[in-house]
Amino acid sequence: MTFNSITTLRNVTAGLVLTLSLAACNTIPTSRPEAPKVTLESVKPLKIGLREQQLLFTLKVSNPNSFDLPLQALNFVAALDGTQVATGSSSEAVTLPALGDAILKLTVNSQINKVLSQLMLLISNKTAALDYDVNGTLQLANWPIRIPFAVDGIVDRSMLD
Repeated sequence: MTFNSITTLRNVTAGLVLTLSLAACNTIPTSRPEAPKVTLESVKPLKIGLREQQLLFTLKVSNPNSFDLPLQALNFVAALDGTQVATGSSSEAVTLPALGDAILKLTVNSQINKVLSQLMLLISNKTAALDYDVNGTLQLANWPIRIPFAVDGIVDRSMLD
């Protein structure tokens, strides 16, 4: 191999590495991403037993950033009327589109019997609504620090359809 061909090969390799590095930088935010807005769309009892309840939480996650957020993991604690009823996590890889929304469905097991009685009161029309709050963190594939989120509101009968 001649000196010129070795130099050309090095230049091509350096150019390829630089191009790939710049492409990778496009997916890494240059500033801390703004926390997504999480809203509870519905809570549905899936399985109700004497010791354990299985609930389906449907969450709408809105990305306020001008870039996609590749969601790697989500952890949360849910409470109804101030009582912790469930903890859960999801490792479903979902990309939250820039300035867009995604729906996450999480199956949660709860061993707290109070959730059953509270939901039954709501279903049987003995109470109009239940306060809820969901607190947790999101882990992104392109950001090293977990991003906290919190959402609260009211569960009414329409969310249990």
